[in-house]
Amino acid sequence: MIEARALRVVVAGGALGACARYGLSELVPGIWTIAVVNVVGSLLLGIIAAMLGPERLWRLFLGTGVLGGFTTFSTFAVDAVDQSALVATAYVAATLIPALLAARAGMEIGHLLRRKRGVA
Repeated sequence: MIEARALRVVVAGGALGACARYGLSELVPGIWTIAVVNVVGSLLLGIIAAMLGPERLWRLFLGTGVLGGFTTFSTFAVDAVDQSALVATAYVAATLIPALLAARAGMEIGHLLRRKRGVA
């Protein structure tokens, strides 16, 4: 059974993240905005995952909610198949590789910040 409090924090965070992504994509339309959103979101998720550890509600709000709503790999996938082969290949490479590297970098940053705070 889904815990009501956990569901509320995910919904609230998701609404914030989705609104932020929508605002950015309206401000700067195009597939490359989605690529940047996904890379930045991956970096931030890495930081949050490493810093918060098992702090469940904050992790649900920020990670699952805000960043889950902010990033959009489903839009990324649809955008990729709508492009020419050359653009799609560049888009996929310019999104996936940096997103994975950003997530790893974010985790390292998060671990450093966590140690700095004196949390093991």
